[in-house]
Amino acid sequence: MTKYRVHGPDVLQTRPPKKITPGTVPANKVPIYDHKGRPRGQVGPLATSATVSRFTGTLSNTLGKKDGRAAWIGAAPSKPSVAQRQAIELRKSLRTAKGSNSK
Repeated sequence: MTKYRVHGPDVLQTRPPKKITPGTVPANKVPIYDHKGRPRGQVGPLATSATVSRFTGTLSNTLGKKDGRAAWIGAAPSKPSVAQRQAIELRKSLRTAKGSNSK
């Protein structure tokens, strides 16, 4: 049976694992919040607005301050245009009209 050395100047000492608490953002990351202030994720310090848009779903995100540290703040989603609203209403009416053929 092989015995391993556990003491000596060239033996690496074991370290306790880092405690990770859910919902906290490390100091080397930038938190992402949506337009209502809810946390959505975290990115590195070199992330762009395009990277943050994957978390928020909007393109015009801004880098601001929240709780005293830099944070990405998501923009409020824009309201649909008239054509988009008409398409939504059409999809809704077609969905509810399925199977209701009366002859």
